[in-house]
Amino acid sequence: MSGSTPEQPAPAAYLPLLFGFALNQIAGVTSRLGVPDLLGEKALTAEELATGTGAHPGFLLRLLRAATAAGLLTQDAEGRFALTPLGGMYRTDSPVQAAPLDAMHAAPAVWQAWGALEQSVRTGQPAFELVHGTGLFDHLKGAPELAAVFHSAMAAGSAVQLPAITKGFDFSRFAHVTDVGGGNGTHLAAILAANPHLRGTVFDTANGILEAPEVLAAAGVADRCTTEAGSFFEHVPAGADAYLLKNILHDWNDDENRRILDNCRTAMGPNGRVVVFTSVLSEGRPDQDPVEALGAAVFDIEMMVVTTGRERTLTEFEHLFAAAGLRLAQVTPLPCPFLYYALEAVPA
Repeated sequence: MSGSTPEQPAPAAYLPLLFGFALNQIAGVTSRLGVPDLLGEKALTAEELATGTGAHPGFLLRLLRAATAAGLLTQDAEGRFALTPLGGMYRTDSPVQAAPLDAMHAAPAVWQAWGALEQSVRTGQPAFELVHGTGLFDHLKGAPELAAVFHSAMAAGSAVQLPAITKGFDFSRFAHVTDVGGGNGTHLAAILAANPHLRGTVFDTANGILEAPEVLAAAGVADRCTTEAGSFFEHVPAGADAYLLKNILHDWNDDENRRILDNCRTAMGPNGRVVVFTSVLSEGRPDQDPVEALGAAVFDIEMMVVTTGRERTLTEFEHLFAAAGLRLAQVTPLPCPFLYYALEAVPA
């Protein structure tokens, strides 16, 4: 016997696993102090940044050094700090905004829920409910500051996903689409702007669509779009060619999704379609980027922590559609991170 031992994993492999929570806070606190916006295209000293942020100079310097080691900043020989391209994602004027997503994950209510992940796995109950006694969406009704952070984070995610949807999915087949759970209309406004022939309806709760008329008007599509208030657990408007569900089904469990899909199936005609825009969990395909697969898998755990929902594999989506009298007819990969697809279902 040689007495050899397996090769020791490199620190790059295990540091994110051991200290991912710390890296999240290093990036988040750097962002929330306003460092990325203060730097912009400039280089500043720690003293100048302390003045601009109002932070403790010595403690801020230590944070800046950690942010530099994490790849968010650089430091020159004179001690001045500047943003890297990665750090630039935390600027408020960045086309791809990391700051709102970080603010959501670092919010105390969400941070505490992640701390209950083990109990969630042991009990099968969402971690957010275990910690706060209610689900995320009910909690948001009484937490306006967190609700604002949540909606900002969702908008940041949409800023990445919407171009992929408008460019990667063919809407030319449809005359009228209904965006189910469409919120303030940002999603549908972008689709209508990119497809001048199309008409649409934004369907969501009364609170959800409050700002939709203003958003639709600003996008120049108000004359081609209506809004309707209601609950997708009770009904959806009839008569559309396609019912769009963007990042909706992953918020809910299978029984809740059957109610949503049943209502879409009831509302649509024999040639109608349900189009689900969503990440799809990897089923071990060798052609899939492992980083993309990891992103989708982490989203699934996030759903476990904060909602009753989950991400799903294509096979699981097929079962979900079948339970609502639908059949998965077409799968379109979209140019968007984390295995994002358009799944089209038709009457079975």
